[in-house]
Amino acid sequence: MSSGALIVVVFALAVFWFMWRQIKENLVHLEDDDLDDFLSKRMGEKELKRTREHLLRCASCKLRLDEMTKKTQKVKPDRWLKRRF
Repeated sequence: MSSGALIVVVFALAVFWFMWRQIKENLVHLEDDDLDDFLSKRMGEKELKRTREHLLRCASCKLRLDEMTKKTQKVKPDRWLKRRF
C-alpha cells in the first residue's frame, strides 16, 4: 500500500469516527428516570451537562420532558390534605 493511499484511509477513518461521535448521542435516548432526575435536580454536574446537551439535540426527548413537566404542574394537592389553621 502506498503512503498516499494510507493517508487517505487514515483520514477517512478519522472523519468516520468524528461523525459517529456526533450521531451516536441522537441514537440513544434518555430514560424516563433520567428525565425525572433532571427535573428534580438529582444529578451530578457531569450527568447534568450530558443531559442538557442531549436535550438540545434530541427533539423526541425534549418533547417527553415537556410532557413530564406538564403532568407535574397539573397535579394539585387535595383540598382535604391542606392544613387549616
